[in-house]
Amino acid sequence: MGLRKSGHFLTLSMLYFVTLIMRASFYITIAVISSNAYMGGVLSGWGVAAVLAIYPIAELSTVSFFGSYSDKIGRKPIFVASLFITGLAAFLFGIATFEFLAYILAALFGIGAASKVTTTLSMIADASSEFNRARLMGYYDLSTLMGLAGGFGLGIILLEFGWAPSILLFAAAGACAISGVLALSLIKETRVVSQSEVSMVALLKEVAGDKRIQLMLPVYIPIISLYGLVISKLKHIIEDYFSLSAIDMIVLFAMLGISLILGIIVMGHLSDSMMKRRPFIVSGLIGFGLLAYLLVANADQFEVVWSIWPALPILGFIAGAFPPAAMAYLTDVSSEEARGSTMGVYSIFFGSGMIIGPLAAEFAYSIGGLFPGLGILVALFIVIACIGTYFLPEAAPTKSEETSH
Repeated sequence: MGLRKSGHFLTLSMLYFVTLIMRASFYITIAVISSNAYMGGVLSGWGVAAVLAIYPIAELSTVSFFGSYSDKIGRKPIFVASLFITGLAAFLFGIATFEFLAYILAALFGIGAASKVTTTLSMIADASSEFNRARLMGYYDLSTLMGLAGGFGLGIILLEFGWAPSILLFAAAGACAISGVLALSLIKETRVVSQSEVSMVALLKEVAGDKRIQLMLPVYIPIISLYGLVISKLKHIIEDYFSLSAIDMIVLFAMLGISLILGIIVMGHLSDSMMKRRPFIVSGLIGFGLLAYLLVANADQFEVVWSIWPALPILGFIAGAFPPAAMAYLTDVSSEEARGSTMGVYSIFFGSGMIIGPLAAEFAYSIGGLFPGLGILVALFIVIACIGTYFLPEAAPTKSEETSH
């Protein structure tokens, strides 16, 4: 496996584990604050959309600093601090008593995310090579996905069983704090800090001026907007449209989750072995788009989807091609000296999409409902991303470049 042969097995394993815990803590918090049990449901609807917009705005405002500063002083100090910042935000959500404070705490979440994502991706990139890059980035996406599904799902289930929102939020805060202690003890620094002075402004200019990174904008932002759409509307869609039993729901999510995980692992290996990124990015986009459109367009008549159920795991597997190839592409185009800044740019992509997605979803839903409102929006995001991929140059190293290393 690429992980075991990387020479950074313990550090990478802990990075993935801590990412899972942090993501789970974040999405438990999102599930809790979007429920009617939290402060009487004051954040439902546009309130949740506002929280999910403020969070990435704060991330966008600070991510360049954290990315470039990690190039200058190293990754680990910022990484460890990010876990305690996120834990503090979850704890304060647990004791908050009025709506406005929730918006302030969403900004604190954004600062934690900015410092966490840039350093995590930079550390994985530091520890990767041309031979295992997509695989190692794919494992990061796996940990993120498992944290999202596990945290969001666990939050909803425990709320249904009558758990108090404050207890769940305090548990999320405690999990982040414990992760911070583990990271401080077990994760090693991956950045070899240069003895010469490094200008953060120069690093950011270098990254922002890269045409290949500029061409990623119409690919990454629509896909992450789609991700934000799903996060903001999933609970509402499940409650109001899916006429599924609890067993049906478990089967559906297990089917999609397992196929997506297998797709990320297998497609990441193929991307590395074939030294290609673009074909996997495109196929992943198409698979993800068809799957999302199929589910949204048929949510209120799900028997149609059940009649063609083999298509669901197939599309889930194909969708798994996008995350490892997309993240490996970003690493391929980054220089070692400016890697933190480059991963900061990824966070800018992510933050922009997380602003656009929830707000666009709420607007489209208010006008056209689930379908055609959300259905057309899903299709639009996918079409824009696929068109953008056409203009991306291949970035994976060639076989001749490999032999020269």
